[in-house]
Amino acid sequence: MTNMNATIYEKHGKYQISISWTVNGKRFRKSKATGLPVKGNKRKAQAMADAFMAELESKVSDGYTDVLFSDYMKQWLEDVKFSISESTYEEYYRQIHNRICPWFAAQGLRLCDLKAYHIDKFYKLKMKNDKVSAKTVLRYHANIRKALQRAVKLDMIPTNPADRVDLPKVKKFRGSYYTPEELQKLFECSKGTRFETVILLAGYLGVRQGEACGLRWKDVDFEKNTVSICGSLKAHDLYKDLYYGETKTEMSYRTLPMPEPLARYLKQLRKKQLEQKMMGGESYHRKWDGYVCVDQIGDIINPKYISRYFADLLAKNNLRRIRFHDLRHSCATLLLENGATLKQVQEWLGHHSYVVTADTYGHVLVESKKTMAETMSNLLGSSNAV
Repeated sequence: MTNMNATIYEKHGKYQISISWTVNGKRFRKSKATGLPVKGNKRKAQAMADAFMAELESKVSDGYTDVLFSDYMKQWLEDVKFSISESTYEEYYRQIHNRICPWFAAQGLRLCDLKAYHIDKFYKLKMKNDKVSAKTVLRYHANIRKALQRAVKLDMIPTNPADRVDLPKVKKFRGSYYTPEELQKLFECSKGTRFETVILLAGYLGVRQGEACGLRWKDVDFEKNTVSICGSLKAHDLYKDLYYGETKTEMSYRTLPMPEPLARYLKQLRKKQLEQKMMGGESYHRKWDGYVCVDQIGDIINPKYISRYFADLLAKNNLRRIRFHDLRHSCATLLLENGATLKQVQEWLGHHSYVVTADTYGHVLVESKKTMAETMSNLLGSSNAV
C-alpha cells in the first residue's frame, strides 16, 4: 500500500476533504464534507483531514482490501443475519455458500480485484452450464450487489462493480389455473387423503402452501366465520426441522371470510381431530397440537412434500397437470372473473404490492373485459361509425 494523500479544497464556501491512496496498483478515493466555512478554519479543516486519513488507514491496514470476495460474501451474510427473517437467511445461505462462493473462491478473486466482467462471466456460465433461469440469476445479483454496496459504504472498495453488469431479461411467467368444474373434481379426488385440508384451503382461499400448513385452530373463528393468516410453516433446511414463522410480508397478515363449504368442512375436521386425540392417548403426537393440517396421529403436514404428492394425485385421477401453487392462481382468477378488483385480490392474496397483483393477473381483466366490448357492440351496433 502506498501512502495516503489528503487534499483540502473549497466547495460552496466550505472546506471539503479528499483522501486518495493506491493498493496493488488500484487507486481509491474518498471524500468528506467538513461543514467548516473557509474563513478562519484552515487549521480545523487540516485536523479533520488528518483524523479522517487515520481512520481510513486503520481500515485498510485491517486487511479489508486483501480479503477474498467469497469470504467477504459469507461474512456479509452473517452481518445481516439478524436484520432478515430466518427463512430469508436460509435462502441466502444456500445461494451464497452453494452457488456463488464456490465459483469465485476457485478463481481466487480478492474483493479489491473484483470487476464487472467477473460477475458477468459467472452469470453467463451458470445459465449456460447449470441451466439456471434468468430469474435465478437476478436473485444471485440482488445479494451480490447488496453485499458490494455495503463494501462501498465501509470504504473497502471505491465503486460497486455489480452496478455495471447487464442482466438477463426474465421471461414473464403465467401460472395455470383450474376452472370451477376442475376444482370441484380435484376436491372430490382429494377426499380422505392426507393432503385434503391443504388442498381445500389453497383452493378456496388462495393461501400459500406454508400458510395452509401453518394454520392454527386459534386462527379460525367459527363465530365470525373468518380465517386469519398469521404465519407460515417453514422447512428449516439448515437444521432439518420445521418451524412456525412470521408471514412472508406485513401485507401477508390478513383475515379472510370463509366460504360456507370450507367452514362446514373445518367444523367437522375439528370435531374429528378431537376424537382422534382422545383415542390416540399417549401415542398421539403433541408437538403440533393446535394446528389444523395434521394427520390422524397428530403429525404436521410437511410443506416440502406437497408438490410431489399433488402431482401424483393429479396423474392418478387424470386431472390436468398444474402446480400446487396454481391453486392460488385459480382462486385469484375466479375472483377477478366474477367481479373482484385487482386491489381486492391483492388484499385477499396478501401481496406486498398492488404492482405484483396487476403484473400477475392483469391479463385476466383483459379477457373479462371482452364482455364489456360485446355489450357496447350490442348497444351501439346500429351506429354509422366507421
